[in-house]
Amino acid sequence: MERIQDRPTEKQALTHYDDLGLHAAASGEEIREAYLNLVRLLHPDLQHEPALKRYAENQMQRVSRAYAVLSDTERRRRYDASLAGGGEKPAEPAASKRSVGRWRARALITLGWLICAFAGIVGIGWYFSQQAGESAEPAQVNAAPLAPAATRAAPVSNPAPPAADTTDKTLDPDALRSDLASAKVARDRALNQTVLQAKELDFLTNRILNPAQRPIAGSSRFSGVWVLPPSKVASVTSAFTPESVDLIMAARQGALEGRYRARYPSMGVPEPPMVHFYFEGKCQDDTANAAWNGEGGSKGEIQLKLTSDNALQLVWSVTDPGNQTGPATGTVALVRKREPQ
Repeated sequence: MERIQDRPTEKQALTHYDDLGLHAAASGEEIREAYLNLVRLLHPDLQHEPALKRYAENQMQRVSRAYAVLSDTERRRRYDASLAGGGEKPAEPAASKRSVGRWRARALITLGWLICAFAGIVGIGWYFSQQAGESAEPAQVNAAPLAPAATRAAPVSNPAPPAADTTDKTLDPDALRSDLASAKVARDRALNQTVLQAKELDFLTNRILNPAQRPIAGSSRFSGVWVLPPSKVASVTSAFTPESVDLIMAARQGALEGRYRARYPSMGVPEPPMVHFYFEGKCQDDTANAAWNGEGGSKGEIQLKLTSDNALQLVWSVTDPGNQTGPATGTVALVRKREPQ
């Protein structure tokens, strides 16, 4: 009988598919569904003990990295090619990474000292040459006879400096193309932001002019204003836990649109992070999936699931952060806000 200790042992690094619990031929929909399920399971807001919260945050970072690669078609193609060519390289031990980092730091420090020493030598040489030039100039000036006034004034009208200035102002085509590309990106983001604000303004205006009725069966059960329920137990504050949330939705004939806002703890930042986006999607029974667009060109996905007529669970994630700062994902449980009678 073969003994366990006689078997060859190989340590294989976990792939991104292993992190999400999927096979290598998983579809894009399976990848997204697995990611959202893991977010609901591992989100730090669901943990109240500090040790479990830190562990959940580490696992969320690993899952988010895997989803970022596998949800992008080009990045997934390159990743699959690397696996087919021999597999992903196993992660280096932490001690090895630290030693490499120390070696690089020492090399940079040594290079910096060499540059400083070279600059100092050049500066000292320049200083002594200037001193030698200043001490030699008076003797030459006193020994030479004064030239007539017309002769001395002639060098003043020398046109050489303007020619040098013209050469310095020569435009670089590569720099112009880079500036043009940056300007186009800024313009497109500004246009997208304007369209987003117009859609959100129309949605809120219709909400004010046509207040939502009492929810009925079907997709209209999502319609209304949703907020965080009052907390009975003091939870551990973290960058993943919002202080306040308000969600306004309108659904009709399977179509869903809404506005989501969440304010997070400042955590030492002068202005507390805000997550603010407008979304559009479709409803099916008690579940809705939508794509959202936020400020600064950010984009992402959102999933809503009704747990009762007056309670729902919301999971959102970022696919393109743009210029927006703050959390990259969030999970909240909301309750319906009662409309005034």
